[in-house]
Amino acid sequence: MKISQPDIGKGEGDSSKKQGSSAKDRLDGMVSSIKDRSVSSGLDPTYKKTRASAVERSHEMTVVGWSVIVVVVSSLIMFLVVVALGEVWTLGDYVNNIFCNNIALIIIVLFLDTIVSSNRESRMKRNEARKILRYNRLIQPDIDLYLVRKNMVVTPNGKIVRKFQVDSTFKVSDMRDMYSPSELVADVGISKIKRYGHFQEVLRHDFSKLVENVDFVYYPEIAEAVMKYLNATSYGEAALDAVIGYEDSRAGTKSMRVMVTSMIREEPDNGSFMQANPTMKNVYLVHQMINDQEKAVSEYLRLIRTLEDADPVEKKKRDRSHDDEDYE
Repeated sequence: MKISQPDIGKGEGDSSKKQGSSAKDRLDGMVSSIKDRSVSSGLDPTYKKTRASAVERSHEMTVVGWSVIVVVVSSLIMFLVVVALGEVWTLGDYVNNIFCNNIALIIIVLFLDTIVSSNRESRMKRNEARKILRYNRLIQPDIDLYLVRKNMVVTPNGKIVRKFQVDSTFKVSDMRDMYSPSELVADVGISKIKRYGHFQEVLRHDFSKLVENVDFVYYPEIAEAVMKYLNATSYGEAALDAVIGYEDSRAGTKSMRVMVTSMIREEPDNGSFMQANPTMKNVYLVHQMINDQEKAVSEYLRLIRTLEDADPVEKKKRDRSHDDEDYE
């Protein structure tokens, strides 16, 4: 007599298939419900964005319209009540009353709207100014670090480095000692041109963040000054990389650093970019880039100072710290 054993494997297989199908059904149900909720909650791909200003204008016109309707309806109700009680006013008196009330309401609403819009405009302008000044608190130390390294590059050894000089007049030949070690302990003997390259890039990053995060609706001249710095840094980037690269490269058995230093020393005061050899063309481009950066930073600092003067709190902070006295 044979006893049939249950097919355990088959049962498990059927069970797993049922579980798999039920899990798949649940997953499909979740996906479809998510899609339904996405469409119902405003994630419809056909949804069109509307400017906040347009929404505000639409809301204001709606308020005016409903206000007029309320006045008209309330006047009609009062008219009917008075008519029911007895003839006190004529129909012409009531029409004239309604007309005058509507005109007065429209004038008042427009007057209040003008005041609210003016306050909103001044508040937005004030908020933008404060946002720029908050970013400037982060940018200002990097400007100081940039100015010190820039002035070391354009000042030959033996002359006093005016560390915080913004606008400087210098020739290409004044850059002859840019490969010598930095005089600052924090730079641990790294060359002046390398440290300048690092900090001008840090300042470039700061200005890029400023332009990305502030709309500059009310202070576009500050954005223009920042963009001048960014443009100058961009077009001189390749030349600066080449000049920094000369420090550690060689031309045959000769050091490019020594060769470039010698070329800069021998460059005449009336030399020009067009007459220079390919190596010196890069030096001339760096010279031009520094000049353009100086103009942009000078303009930026002037505009920031004007912005601070318009804010009593910021002006008091600046007067207390006396930071601007260091700039030349």
